[in-house]
Amino acid sequence: MNQLHCFLIIPLFILSFHSVQGQSTVSDPRNPSFWTKPEQIGGWIGFGSAMQNKSLITDACNCSFEGGRGLTFSLGLSYENELTSKVVWGAGLDYRYIGMDARYQETEQMTIEKTAAGTKANIMVPFRHNAEITTSYIGITPYIKYFVGTRFFGRVGINAGLLITPTLTHTKQLLIRSTVLSSGETVIISLDPSTDPRIVSEELAIIQDGPLAQANSIYIGLQSGLGAEFRVGNRAIIGPTVLYTIPFTGMSSYPNSNFTIANLQVLAELRIALN
Repeated sequence: MNQLHCFLIIPLFILSFHSVQGQSTVSDPRNPSFWTKPEQIGGWIGFGSAMQNKSLITDACNCSFEGGRGLTFSLGLSYENELTSKVVWGAGLDYRYIGMDARYQETEQMTIEKTAAGTKANIMVPFRHNAEITTSYIGITPYIKYFVGTRFFGRVGINAGLLITPTLTHTKQLLIRSTVLSSGETVIISLDPSTDPRIVSEELAIIQDGPLAQANSIYIGLQSGLGAEFRVGNRAIIGPTVLYTIPFTGMSSYPNSNFTIANLQVLAELRIALN
């Protein structure tokens, strides 16, 4: 994440340096050297990836998950207005869906009480644990754009809002159904649904399925990115924007569960000039 963070933040400093070093030009009203950025309203649709940082601890079994990945989808509305010929300020209102899962494997020792030879036997059985986090988000983002030329820009802002009902589904799956003992005997392995209500099949148990323990409702992050925009006709402005959101707040205050979810998204934007 640090490399990606640098990739998106550093261009903003480069753009600032360009502003200081570049020569000023005088605009001819009959043939302007830049096209102005009029007052605009619009919206966007975005898709991207979600990336877990730090540890997710599930409360049902105190299991630890790392390195989760997932997908995000967003819809938003925006307002922008010009500060100078190269600087635009704006504000966005967005809805975002986040789905992410993390997993790991473990091996457990199980005891066969009676083999064909009439003796006990211990076997090692692999299981996969999977934790799936889903949540929605509604928030606002005040931001600044700095343009290089008339089309390309760097953008930075603060993303803040509310997380809506984060949920956690933790499952445990049996990965083998048979094994061969040292005696050469083949034994069948399965989970028994009659022994635990969490076991839903001979291969799968749902350890927990419900709200994320001690979920935080506030989300705050730094949002930076790069983009381009193009006029279509007299008033329409379209363009792609790549945004990376670095979270300042964790998803949960459950003990030692200090994980955060960063977002990398590509937005398709459409705005209409008001004048």
